[in-house]
Amino acid sequence: MEIDNNFSLIHSIPFFNNLQTNDLLCIMQYTKTHALAIDDFLFHQDDVPDGLYVLLEGKLKVTIFGNRIGDSSVTLAEVCPGQYVGEFGIFDGQPRSATVRAKESSKVLFLPSKAFEVILVMQPSIARYVMDNLCELVIKQPKLKITSDELWHSIKNKKLDPDLNNMRTLSHIIRENNKIQQAAKSTAKGIFYRPTEH
Repeated sequence: MEIDNNFSLIHSIPFFNNLQTNDLLCIMQYTKTHALAIDDFLFHQDDVPDGLYVLLEGKLKVTIFGNRIGDSSVTLAEVCPGQYVGEFGIFDGQPRSATVRAKESSKVLFLPSKAFEVILVMQPSIARYVMDNLCELVIKQPKLKITSDELWHSIKNKKLDPDLNNMRTLSHIIRENNKIQQAAKSTAKGIFYRPTEH
């Protein structure tokens, strides 16, 4: 049975290792594992979000693409076992902000959005872990400007409450900064974006 085969591996991952056995088994009833060959796509930028992916084995590459012909992709991050991708869509329901593909043969665990929400409610320590990781992502954003000193202090010191509203706020900050950085790279190459019409 797949749950039995993956239980010890999944339980060793930081994202899950604070869950009690019964809680973990309950959550795992809603999960599936997927194998990826090298260069397989996990999801594409602008796809509709459906859940969170935890990397069990291998390595993934996260990239964003410009909206105009001639734009090259920009690598945002590499994902190693125990790390996860796809959380932004869970928080805010917006389309995928990046493309994720396998850099080598990989195995991922898929956790649907509803199951993730259950984890956040059931396990405050997991919610704290996710919040702290989002804070780290914001801190590492290139050329990020946050005008509110109070918010920046809370992010730097990881003092934000680990609730969905704050997770949505940080997700929005990261998404918008990624767009700004990609637009700047495209403009530097002589590729200009048409202003958004309202």
